[in-house]
Amino acid sequence: MAAEPTLLEISHVKKYFPRKKPTFRQSQEWLKAVDDVSLTIPRFYSVGLVGESGCGKSTLGRTILRLHAPTGGRVVFEGQPLFDMEGKQWLPEARMRDLRKDMQMIFQDPYGSLNPRLTVGQAVEEGVARHHVVPAADRRAYCEEILENCGLEKKFYMAYPHEFSGGQRQRIVIARALALKPKFVVCDEPTAALDVSIQSQILNLMMDLREELNLTYLFISHNLRVTQAFCDEIVVMYLGKIIEQGPAEEVCSHPVHPYTQALINSLPVSNPWETKPKAQILGSIPSAVHIPSGCRFHPRCPYATPRCQEDEPAWKDIGGGHCAACHLI
Repeated sequence: MAAEPTLLEISHVKKYFPRKKPTFRQSQEWLKAVDDVSLTIPRFYSVGLVGESGCGKSTLGRTILRLHAPTGGRVVFEGQPLFDMEGKQWLPEARMRDLRKDMQMIFQDPYGSLNPRLTVGQAVEEGVARHHVVPAADRRAYCEEILENCGLEKKFYMAYPHEFSGGQRQRIVIARALALKPKFVVCDEPTAALDVSIQSQILNLMMDLREELNLTYLFISHNLRVTQAFCDEIVVMYLGKIIEQGPAEEVCSHPVHPYTQALINSLPVSNPWETKPKAQILGSIPSAVHIPSGCRFHPRCPYATPRCQEDEPAWKDIGGGHCAACHLI
């Protein structure tokens, strides 16, 4: 894909959550969900963000959109700073509400993100009315067209969320997000709760809509196979930091970080006679409150050296846009 202008620039973003209230002689503990993340997302790209549960993927997506108040860093959308904690710049909430039309989110739980008291039509119309996307007289026809584009019939307009299956509810959530004609969409594991056949339908729908509407996606997922097929670039996150990123095919075919290698080796194979190395990864992800020194992955890495325990690895360019942070490179 040809180089495109930057849509979103994320610089040294941090999001810390306070832990239990400190008592006498105790300092405040912080859960460092996102810890110094920098990323550039070109216009019309689909960037996949992968990693284990608890690594900070969803928190990063929400912090970018300012659904979580950031602890540090800077995010610039189309040249407009959403926040710059170091420069003490903060886009006013009134301006941020207007800008939310261009930045939407598809949440992981389609049922939990829909108001059970609103019909499908009311859920989709709500944002359209708030942002004056179309005249009031054309609003229903416009929303019905959006629902049809997302694979739902007009007769569902007056139905309630509990009347639908998981796949249909996910289509409603997608329709609600796309009805505002956004430029950037954060997809927080949009197929995680769906069976394989419905996953395929939803992903094909999202790919078609991306081409039709010139969308840019940040696609958060556990599934590397899905991410490889859906995204132009893959970013691997571990314990609040990015540890590897590059073109999707390159990262999946030639992973260089031991953690990325373990994730790929853990994927099931379609051919029962095919053999591949086992996932050499130890234990579970540590607490983000007590982050290991040096390389964050060293307590679980089968190749860890004494240097890994002491020094944090630098970011290294492998070539072709493929980068990683590991002492073994």
